[in-house]
Amino acid sequence: MPIFAQGVTKNKLTILYTIHASKVDITREQLYRVMVENDVMSYFDYQNCMHELEEDAFIAAVPRAFGQTYRVSIRGADALDQFVESLPVSLRERLDRYAREHREEMLLQTQIVSDMEELPSGGYIVRLRALEQSATVMELSIRVATRDMAQRMRANWEHDSESLYAYLLTVLLKGEQV
Repeated sequence: MPIFAQGVTKNKLTILYTIHASKVDITREQLYRVMVENDVMSYFDYQNCMHELEEDAFIAAVPRAFGQTYRVSIRGADALDQFVESLPVSLRERLDRYAREHREEMLLQTQIVSDMEELPSGGYIVRLRALEQSATVMELSIRVATRDMAQRMRANWEHDSESLYAYLLTVLLKGEQV
């Protein structure tokens, strides 16, 4: 009969396993969403474990243009290899399935990013960016009048960035053909 990890140990192993299973560098928010949607641990347990895992070098924070992502360090991978069997198979299968089903979405969330800022003179500035690895492929800053307009632009950016990029290239690269 296998002996399963409990409490903080189980939570830390679950976080390591989830990062490993995602196969992409994952943001803190994305990782927490996995925990919530799979009913794995509370917010406070999650925050404490993340802090301790980073402090003890089991996970590494990777700075990116949009913020930071996390990956399992060599030390974390060694610990996971040794103790992965102490996580229930059902939990590992559930996390693997979630990672497979959401990998593309998680990757897209780290490539197509936006933010907005209220301007002191009124209105908002919306920054829309398309990233590839750590390089910015396209960046637009647009000033709009209302918060609603800014939020709609940000919401549409994820779905329409590719077609907008293609359109801009077509328009800006037109010219005499030799």
